[in-house]
Amino acid sequence: LAEELGMRPLVAHCHLGLGKLYRRMGKQHEAHEHLTTATTMYREMDMRFWLDRAEAEMRESG
Repeated sequence: LAEELGMRPLVAHCHLGLGKLYRRMGKQHEAHEHLTTATTMYREMDMRFWLDRAEAEMRESG
């Protein structure tokens, strides 16, 4: 729904949240997919604060 409404920051936040959740559940592949999407979106929107957080989460996931 957020994507359909053009709410890209919210979509990126959702991907970050899912990436964190999957990482904590030990599902590294799923975590990596969502974290990659989040970092790409944050980079495209020049959201440096959130990009740094997503990249840190990716480092934690290995």
